[in-house]
Amino acid sequence: MARQELTKITSPGGYSNTGTALTFTAQIADGSMFRATGRELVLVKNPDSSDHTVTIQSVEDRYNRTEDISSYNVPAGETHIFGVFPLHGWQQSDGNIYINGETSLELAIITLK
Repeated sequence: MARQELTKITSPGGYSNTGTALTFTAQIADGSMFRATGRELVLVKNPDSSDHTVTIQSVEDRYNRTEDISSYNVPAGETHIFGVFPLHGWQQSDGNIYINGETSLELAIITLK
């Protein structure tokens, strides 16, 4: 199988008088990805009664640095936020950012205006 491409939610912006509903997508065994612009936040929700881990894969940047957000523990019943992810160090060669995690997790990607 292939990674699933996540649909991004655009933030409403500072002058909007409406909110935006969050839609979470269940993680799949092959992982997830989203098209990187450098303005995304990743929300990871754990609706389960047990802790689960998530990894956001980095790439070597122009300074030869790499460090995944690796096996980060999301406690039971909590939602954690990650980012913003600059393109250097996070964008894979196909233009996406990769997320791996246990299938109990749910993901939402927010693009900031």
